[in-house]
Amino acid sequence: VRAVLVGAADYLTLDADLKGPANDARLMAETLVLRGVDPGRITVLSSDATGLPQGAITGKPLRADILAALDAAAQASAPGDTLVFYFSGHGSQAPDLSGDEGGGYDEIFLPVDAAGWNGAIGAVENAILDDELQLWAQGALSRGVKVVGLIDACFSATGFRSVGGAGIAKVIDAAELGIPEDPDAGLERPAPTLSGDFVFLYSSQSDQRSFEFPLADGVTWQGEFTLRLAEALRTAPDASWAQVLAAVTETMAQGPARQMPDGEGPLLQARVFGDGM
Repeated sequence: VRAVLVGAADYLTLDADLKGPANDARLMAETLVLRGVDPGRITVLSSDATGLPQGAITGKPLRADILAALDAAAQASAPGDTLVFYFSGHGSQAPDLSGDEGGGYDEIFLPVDAAGWNGAIGAVENAILDDELQLWAQGALSRGVKVVGLIDACFSATGFRSVGGAGIAKVIDAAELGIPEDPDAGLERPAPTLSGDFVFLYSSQSDQRSFEFPLADGVTWQGEFTLRLAEALRTAPDASWAQVLAAVTETMAQGPARQMPDGEGPLLQARVFGDGM
């Protein structure tokens, strides 16, 4: 198993800092190690790299660094290996450039060097598009590598479900990024499908936002999805991904966040790698 974990919290240009992603990435790194993953095969690109498992590779959650780490992990993997990509940070949507999105928009993830809409390139500057992640994943899958994607970010701005208390939504609206409206939004277009062994778990439904909250100490913040996911992975050594998702869903339904996780992929019924503690 190799993993690339991203915690994007301290944005360089956007006035949109988050409090939890560095803690989220740290928690996921600790959880993977507890399940038997070699720390030397875990790359953590985070706004705060303190407290990580000894031996983990560290770096900054910049677009170029994220893509380079993903490529390096894929190149180092052999058939039968597992690649894990985890992202905690802001998400949004931008007009679809490739024509493959049924809603007329691409889902985008925002590294800390992301900026607003750049009309010269027709894109949000330094954002990572879902199309790019799909291309990376398919390249690994075509060589027999298993791919696990774990996303704790809002990647749809089509709706909002409010939450009380001190929660912060992990999304930047298109208007805040200066993204123009897409006149073709809503047009049906065929979306390409991945082929291979993969499973993706998402922190919320496509019409919901994802939230981070302070823990009982009032100081430490975590993404609600990441916190519950780590708990499930630590306490269910023989669970399948579908069982982990069910446990996370049940726990989140009783919590403060009005968001329900989702999942997809042929590995949903497969046993999670490693062991829990």
